[in-house]
Amino acid sequence: MVEKIRSCKTLSLALFCILSFVAGGINGFLGTGGGIIFIYMLSLLTKNDKKDNFPTTLCATIPISLIALISYAKNENVDFATAGKYLIPCALGGLLGAFLVDRLKVKWLNTIFALLVIYSGACMILR
Repeated sequence: MVEKIRSCKTLSLALFCILSFVAGGINGFLGTGGGIIFIYMLSLLTKNDKKDNFPTTLCATIPISLIALISYAKNENVDFATAGKYLIPCALGGLLGAFLVDRLKVKWLNTIFALLVIYSGACMILR
């Protein structure tokens, strides 16, 4: 099935556009989560190594997040003081994550990713 989708350029492009729209909507609506859709979409539609899908996903989600941030800021829904407190630790964590992704086997990345998705979902439901 996956090979049929990949081989049909029209179907592949249509699916890519639909999933990109959904990912952008989820990212804007929830403030995060679009990257998860992108990871699965790239895994389905390309033959890229999963390790290549993580940075590619960032290239897509950063502009989406900025557009959503501008929209939220126009409505005065952003606490920049609180966000600023976490900027440096988050940037350092991002550097560490990028460093680790090249050194871990895909099996471990998949396991860590799945556990984070499950944990995040459980936290959202239980709170």
